[in-house]
Amino acid sequence: MTGLLRADSDTTSASDPLGVPRNLLRDAVFERMLRSILCGEYRRGQRLRLDALADDMRVSRTPVREALVPLEALRLVIVQRYVGVVIAPWTVGQMVERTRIAQSMLVDPPTSCARSDEPFDPAVLRDCLSEAGAFVELAVWVLRRSGAPVSADWLRSQQPVLDVFHTDDIARANGIDIAADWTKRMHVLKAARTAALADDVDLCAVRLIELSELLIALPERFRSAERLRTVETA
Repeated sequence: MTGLLRADSDTTSASDPLGVPRNLLRDAVFERMLRSILCGEYRRGQRLRLDALADDMRVSRTPVREALVPLEALRLVIVQRYVGVVIAPWTVGQMVERTRIAQSMLVDPPTSCARSDEPFDPAVLRDCLSEAGAFVELAVWVLRRSGAPVSADWLRSQQPVLDVFHTDDIARANGIDIAADWTKRMHVLKAARTAALADDVDLCAVRLIELSELLIALPERFRSAERLRTVETA
């Protein structure tokens, strides 16, 4: 694997010895590890040493340690003292569960305070890699407008993993044909975005619930097709 940046020693300063801000290194390491985990490059149950990870990515240990914090919060790694990093036994079903939780929040927002009047900013969709990532961004807005900021914060923390998981190469690595119903998903997503821009929170939520059903169905469609092929070739 190619390196990100070179850092010869650990550092506690705000930047890498090359002058690169540490937060940028942390984000780069996080994204690299996230993709490596989701595509199976790092196997479930595999043990990795912090020094080996840092050497492999050609960075110091500090941004690696910092990147492990959100990865552990996402239940993708387990950091064990004296052992190192263990890749968690995550499943496709757990990815579906994240979307199901988001769906349930949209159906019945667990409101804890007054509704906000925050307008939707379409700029948040620009960096999304997949419709699942855009789904999260729109759902976060709906939840905040519905008076459920804690739920919105939780869902926002799930955006990176759901966004990357539903990209072409990662989905394919997990046996999912992301092209199935892609046109329909994009149509529903555009309708949700239009509703948000019109400040129609309720209609946006309806469209997002529809989109969540399509996302949830993707893995099961693949498994059903596989079972059919197995029967036909038996």
